[in-house]
Amino acid sequence: MKSSNLNLRRKAASILEFATTIDSCMDMIISADIESGLTAVFQQTNLDDTESDADLEEPEKYALEVEEMGLTVSAASRLLTKLLDSASFCQRLNFTHLTTLLRKTLRSSIPVTCKDWVAACLVKLISLSGTTKGLEEDLISTEVTLYETIPRLIQQLESSTSEEAREGAVVELNRIVSKGVAGSTRAIASQGGIFHLVKLLGEGPSERASQAALAVLYSLSMDAENHEAIVAAGAVPILRRIVLAERPEWTRALRLLRNLPV
Repeated sequence: MKSSNLNLRRKAASILEFATTIDSCMDMIISADIESGLTAVFQQTNLDDTESDADLEEPEKYALEVEEMGLTVSAASRLLTKLLDSASFCQRLNFTHLTTLLRKTLRSSIPVTCKDWVAACLVKLISLSGTTKGLEEDLISTEVTLYETIPRLIQQLESSTSEEAREGAVVELNRIVSKGVAGSTRAIASQGGIFHLVKLLGEGPSERASQAALAVLYSLSMDAENHEAIVAAGAVPILRRIVLAERPEWTRALRLLRNLPV
């Protein structure tokens, strides 16, 4: 796991994860200073800090490296999640250091599909630490929402062919925004969420999905910086159609229209 070869790191983590299911192996893994191996993986995840001009000149190579790093991190996170079930491992663990590394990993540029285990592992880590203060725990929860949950939901809006899945995604996005999670609207906009929300509206979704999409877009429209993106995504003619057809959500559509510079 300390190898410079990402493929070897990923395979080593996967093998060790399997080995944790065997009691006798678990003791050997812990005694072999597995924490240092995990640390080596997580310390190398912040590709944004190490991105060079050469990476920008070879975007395909860089994209493959990011994907491979994501798979390696996911494997290491699964391994750590299994190890956290061991009281012996937890007694030796530097919770503060690993929490810091996982938070940095969550904010990195690895694919969102590889962040689910990072988020789950981080939540489990802070629940077991017993030393995390309320404010810090809230901050970590917010980071999980901004860097894993929101990107995953937007990806679901973009790629899912299931109407139910897309409805679930937009309703969950609306719940997050309605809760007032700090930075949530900014995260949705930066992840390309405006385009996908407008596209969903244009496809004539269920009333529930439409209401949720309009609510999120209205919250986004409260920031003038998002106006151009909302208009460019084609929201205005779609909103006018909703109003003229007097669909159940027409008042929300009208309120959003009034917020836009049209």
